[in-house]
Amino acid sequence: MHTQRLKAIQIPSGTLSLLESFATSIMRPATGARVIRTLKELPPRHRERVGRGTEQHYLWYAWEDAGRVRLVTGAMSLERSRERGRPVLEARIYDDQGLLEESGAWLRTPEGRWERCDW
Repeated sequence: MHTQRLKAIQIPSGTLSLLESFATSIMRPATGARVIRTLKELPPRHRERVGRGTEQHYLWYAWEDAGRVRLVTGAMSLERSRERGRPVLEARIYDDQGLLEESGAWLRTPEGRWERCDW
């Protein structure tokens, strides 16, 4: 994969669409779930996981369903993406209490599926 294409994906809007794709594919939010779009809408326990100002290193995607909030934060790994020739997302999944449930690197396949990278 060309470096320019990977850098284009790293633009926040491109990475955010990858993060949304990851969250909806892996976690499968319910059809009626409400997407949370602003930090003010996130409960404090989740907001702390995102960071503020210059501390905010990860993009995030969250939704609420039946009073439960789920949060996924992520960042593109340019080096790993270059190695694999496909977008690689470093993601953290938080439960409805704001506790880390899972973290790792995930690869997007040519078919658009997400596979965990164990390296």
